[in-house]
Amino acid sequence: MSRPEPLKPAYNFTSVSEPVILSQGTVEVSLDGTGYPGTADLLLQFIPNPRLIFHANVQGGKRSPLAFAFNEPVDESLSFNGQMVDGFSGARKANMDPVTRELDWHPEFEPVVLCDMQSKNSTSAIYHLFNFPDFHGGQYQHTAPAGCPLLVLTSEEWTFSVQALPDGATREAWKRIKAEGICRLTHMVKLERNDGKPFSGEEAGEQCHLLDNFLAFIKGGWCTAVCGVGLAEDGEKTWTTFASPRTSNPPYSWFTPSKASQAERLFPMFASRWQQSDEWRECLRAVIYWYIQANTSGHSPSIDTAIILAQVALERLAYHYVVVDRKMLSGKGFDDLWASDRLRMLFSLCGIPNEITNVVPGICKANDGFNKSSKWLDGAHAIVDIRNSLVHPVSKKDVRDCYVDAWRLSLWYLELSVLALCGYDGTYTNRLTATYTSDSESVPWGQKA
Repeated sequence: MSRPEPLKPAYNFTSVSEPVILSQGTVEVSLDGTGYPGTADLLLQFIPNPRLIFHANVQGGKRSPLAFAFNEPVDESLSFNGQMVDGFSGARKANMDPVTRELDWHPEFEPVVLCDMQSKNSTSAIYHLFNFPDFHGGQYQHTAPAGCPLLVLTSEEWTFSVQALPDGATREAWKRIKAEGICRLTHMVKLERNDGKPFSGEEAGEQCHLLDNFLAFIKGGWCTAVCGVGLAEDGEKTWTTFASPRTSNPPYSWFTPSKASQAERLFPMFASRWQQSDEWRECLRAVIYWYIQANTSGHSPSIDTAIILAQVALERLAYHYVVVDRKMLSGKGFDDLWASDRLRMLFSLCGIPNEITNVVPGICKANDGFNKSSKWLDGAHAIVDIRNSLVHPVSKKDVRDCYVDAWRLSLWYLELSVLALCGYDGTYTNRLTATYTSDSESVPWGQKA
């Protein structure tokens, strides 16, 4: 059987040193009631940070060129191809000979949608993925284009295919990312319904929101599929959306890039939880947001801040599962518990070990030095007490040498809690014990099964 052709990007993202033109059209700019017609390019700029910009060249207007360039407008608007784009003006420039005017317009919201997403149907859609891990070991590699590692993420109704770029371009992109620190295209994504039926751009957007959160949990950092293009059965474009990639490069994650089947195994379970209810969707979205914020490389936020953020996520997850989902306690009953007891309940229900062991040597050493009445009973007690020492100045314990261990342990608990509540029982990279990112082991509850 012949291999399929690789997915092709809809835009040329090969070079990021210059902005990429995503769309072109007519524009009408209004500044304090003065109208300026002209043309504009919708650009994706990568340096210094990814962002969308409408760069307009306009004519006319009653204002002098100098007033156009330097006066700050009170009332301003921009329409592109007849559609209003909420935002604000940035750099403005007026050239005197000949008189021309240029303006940058920054959209207030992303993605920018310049078409009817509800009525325009497609049979597939493609998206562009930046700075996603260079993975291998998917279960469906036999269906992939030659030389393109493939992830197939299937839920009850939808399938996402995440495909690496051909000819080693993904690996080359990661070399440039590490050397230059600039966002680069690493993968393509294709969305299809399992039954082959057409779908609207609005439905695709809902599924893409699910994918973005899932990929963020996989990577442990921001990772969004952007610049979507809906395709009819004959390959014609039916709708487009525009957004700048949101990326971060965290130090660790539970995902083992050499065992991409972990993501394929988790996705239907994650999607099922996400779609179970609006409350579960909001809980997972919030928890993943705090998880990404806490999974720091130590610069911003710092480790002490990350400890606090990780426990915000853990308590949010504990409350939702114990009170909202399982209804084991009332909201007041949950609030009346010590914070460490809330986490103990979560870890016990999830089958996550809670003992203090030598994988967190700083915590072990500090605990050995406490008198009997001050000792931490378990990991939940330790991370809560260390968190309290950061936010409550009355703490008398000197636990500064425990910060890194408390951060690592909190994130380990958080990763395992999400995996457990999705029903995952496969392998993962244990951030407490792994020497290399290729190291993996069974989740604790999987070992007992």
